[in-house]
Amino acid sequence: MELPPLTLNQLSTVAASNLPPSQLYEVLSRYEIEAALLASVSTNAGSGGEHNELLSVFYSSFFFAHLLTNQLSEARALTQRVPDALRNSDTSTQNCLTLLRALWQTQHGQVYQILREIPWPQAIRPLIRRFDGFFQDETLIAVSKSYEAIRPDVAASYLGLDPQALESGESSVISKFTSCGWKWDSTAKLLFPSPIVVQTEAQHSTNAFFDTMALLGKRD
Repeated sequence: MELPPLTLNQLSTVAASNLPPSQLYEVLSRYEIEAALLASVSTNAGSGGEHNELLSVFYSSFFFAHLLTNQLSEARALTQRVPDALRNSDTSTQNCLTLLRALWQTQHGQVYQILREIPWPQAIRPLIRRFDGFFQDETLIAVSKSYEAIRPDVAASYLGLDPQALESGESSVISKFTSCGWKWDSTAKLLFPSPIVVQTEAQHSTNAFFDTMALLGKRD
């Protein structure tokens, strides 16, 4: 089926949709040639980047589509295909590069900070929120497989939960974990994870994104 032309409105519609990650990725992948042609035309015409906003939203959206389908290495490769003008000066593109480094280094606190505190274009904010929840859920699964016991503050940091709420005895923080089958020992002040098994749209458990996160237990 032929897609509508690549426009900011179309990208906003796609980003705000509830398409499954694989379909989101498929739709955006079909626009990459058109985006590359626009970038080439702008460069050859010396237009000063009249399509930069459109290209910024496209490449940022496609970057998050890679992340939502567990393609961290491919997301890294995508950043190498971004036009130089964007990679060198576009704020959204640079945010993606900063996020990529944090993900690659499994810096969970920095990942949440980038997603939640750095300004992102309005058009891609639905994808930011979607990936925030996705990253939180998948990190919870990885932690469940990596630890036999864990302090609640450490567990909360992996999920980007409010440490002040935990310190004040907020039961909802503990409930976040016990609702997933974890056990809470109020005497020892420890959480005892239970492996979480879920069926996802596509099982990519051997992907480098989660292979790296499986080392969580060896980092702390």
